[in-house]
Amino acid sequence: MRLNGEFYRIESRLEGLPQGQSGLNVILNPDHLIYKAHFPGQPVTPGVCILQMIQELLSEQYGTPLFISKVKNAKFINMISPVTDGRISVLFNSVIEEDGGVKVQGVVSRPDSVTDLFLKFSLFLVKHPV
Repeated sequence: MRLNGEFYRIESRLEGLPQGQSGLNVILNPDHLIYKAHFPGQPVTPGVCILQMIQELLSEQYGTPLFISKVKNAKFINMISPVTDGRISVLFNSVIEEDGGVKVQGVVSRPDSVTDLFLKFSLFLVKHPV
């Protein structure tokens, strides 16, 4: 299930990052059906949706579909509410092609803040579903 366009949309690319880093600002849709179930009255972005969003954003950056093969680390630090945190940043600190896939490390944070974190992640993605 593709989430881009309905669950979230890309607002802008992060500018002025050090070489080797990239990122995007994303707007969450608080009216999406997922938030009606997770959780009514106090919507929280499901962790699996955050990982799917990261996969889609990296796929777009690479210009080819990528699939999560391994979650090396996913440390959820704070919850993301589309009501209070409707705009988030996804920063790819390191993206390395190796072993026929893409190793990526990064963070999901409040915009313009790499210290106010929602998630730290380290993933391995491949070009063909496993």
